[in-house]
Amino acid sequence: MNSFNPLEEDIAHKMSMQMQSEIDREVLWGMLKSIGWTRVMIDQYTDNYHAVDISQWLNKHCTGVYERSGRDFIFENEKDAAIFILKWA
Repeated sequence: MNSFNPLEEDIAHKMSMQMQSEIDREVLWGMLKSIGWTRVMIDQYTDNYHAVDISQWLNKHCTGVYERSGRDFIFENEKDAAIFILKWA
């Protein structure tokens, strides 16, 4: 017998899905690092504009594939990662 009400079940489901997504990303990014991708985490965003500025910069300047999750980034192209670090980290 389940003692959760529908709201609690929904919250538990959403949290488990988020946790699974984070685990999947960590596994994938670990594999990408093992084949030469570069992972970078910046300390913090100063504000929402900072995050938008970074997004725009990534779209304009990266020549290779990259992924981001919050303040965590991974770059296929080592040069993109190096320039990103010099600019934002």
